[in-house]
Amino acid sequence: MKTVRLAALALALLFVAHALAGEAELAQALIAAEAAGRPIPMLSKEYPDLGLEAAYAVQRAYVERRLEDDSIAGFKAGLTGRLGQLWFGVGEPLSGVLFASGLGGDGALIDLARYRRLIVETEIAFVAGARIAAPVADVAALRSLIRAVAPAIEMPEGGFAKPRDARGTDLVAANVSAALFLVGSERPIDALALADIAVTLTVDGREVSAGEGSDVMGDPWKAALWLVNATVRRGWTIEPGHLLSTGVIGERVEGKPGRYVADFGVLGRIAFELR
Repeated sequence: MKTVRLAALALALLFVAHALAGEAELAQALIAAEAAGRPIPMLSKEYPDLGLEAAYAVQRAYVERRLEDDSIAGFKAGLTGRLGQLWFGVGEPLSGVLFASGLGGDGALIDLARYRRLIVETEIAFVAGARIAAPVADVAALRSLIRAVAPAIEMPEGGFAKPRDARGTDLVAANVSAALFLVGSERPIDALALADIAVTLTVDGREVSAGEGSDVMGDPWKAALWLVNATVRRGWTIEPGHLLSTGVIGERVEGKPGRYVADFGVLGRIAFELR
């Protein structure tokens, strides 16, 4: 009986080692494509049975590889709207990691030639004020762990060769396409009704997107709570100062050359240029 148990254990360890090697290999394919400027590999084409949990394992391997020469600036939520989830074949939002190398602020000048295809999104970012390593019960409990909010622009890199064919597992494995993240001045959370904040985005003076905080799961606080709990459930720890990007407000805009101004009302503005 002991021999049988040992054999079963050895087989299980072999399976785990094989799975980890596979995740590392797929993550390296993503890294190599990124470095060469090639389209993001669509793993769902080669591995149609790849589930979300396996895709998150690939994401973890990808992030760990990136962290050899980068650091974590925060975490992001993607597909917070139901229509986007239906389009990509998932039943919940997605989460990913924001890297310090992609962090910028007001007045940024961005060279489009360095990226495969940037998408511009207006978002509200939360700034962690405490270490979070366990699930948070509700928004009331989360408020005590947040030091500030800030206007933000996320620019994921939509670099799939055929974006319309991408699935949720492709997005997850590719770290939800995280690339650039611009953050404005921090604001205290007291008395801010984030769901009611109106946000507009203009390019060379022409409005291209408009929305409200309620676009994000009804209230950015709800999105932040979901993201915090999804993040710690995936084994990450949120540290003080980490940013929590809660999802797009208004429309996603194709990144093209121009002067962009995002107006977040009481939260302030972020201006930047793509060229």
